[in-house]
Amino acid sequence: MTPDSFLKEDNICKFTNKTKAEAELAAFQFIYETMPHRLGNPRTCPSFSCCLMTQGTALLETEHGQFSLTPGDVFFTFPATPFSIRNCNQTRYYYISFVGSRANYYLESAGITPSSPVRSGFEELRSTFSYGIAKTTEANLPILTKGVLLYTLSVISAPDDSAARIEEKSLVEQIRGDIESCYAETELSLENLCDRRKYSSKYVSRRFREEMGISFSEYLQSCRIHHACNLLRGTNRSIQEIALSVGYRDSLYFSKVFKKCMGVSPSGYRNGGGE
Repeated sequence: MTPDSFLKEDNICKFTNKTKAEAELAAFQFIYETMPHRLGNPRTCPSFSCCLMTQGTALLETEHGQFSLTPGDVFFTFPATPFSIRNCNQTRYYYISFVGSRANYYLESAGITPSSPVRSGFEELRSTFSYGIAKTTEANLPILTKGVLLYTLSVISAPDDSAARIEEKSLVEQIRGDIESCYAETELSLENLCDRRKYSSKYVSRRFREEMGISFSEYLQSCRIHHACNLLRGTNRSIQEIALSVGYRDSLYFSKVFKKCMGVSPSGYRNGGGE
């Protein structure tokens, strides 16, 4: 059974009104978000949030830059600071909303700042969040959710974190890195990536879906469309040139895929659609 297999497909929202604003650290909301694409962008919240990606892909945009999000990523948002979550592809994540006079202190102790809001490779936290939201009630939410939050901060700030995770870089992370490096290759496929690394494509395909929640081809498509969005908004290059630069030989097929993903044509997106 997967960590959140007992959860419904709909959002789960648990909250309490017992939070004291003057507390050092107080959590008041625990959410399992399954429909982020329906939320407005950009958005601003009066509280901090600690979020754990569990499925799909997305893009976090803030005044400090763009951050790709995939399963196992922990990301944070800050009070009165606009942010957007875009390019959602089967995206699901948990988040805890919190406030407190020492909230910034706890985040900075873990190395979290507005310019560095994302930590990657923490799939093991999924079971903690899943168990936590299943056991949370209005009465115990302040204590239980604060515990999940503090545990998360302790895990992501472990002193041997970066060295250990680089050394133990997973198979799927390697493939993700290959996709980011080679997405512009029109002939890119799971099979030729696996040939380069001498892996079994069937094994990698299964592992990729298990860890990412989507298939290799879906992830590759999401990556290509993300880069196409940046080119459409940031350059004057033609649709045909952009299609080829993100791995599509056929600009008509690229336009069809783009509209399916973004709900608007490439030219419509360039002219201000798809917000």
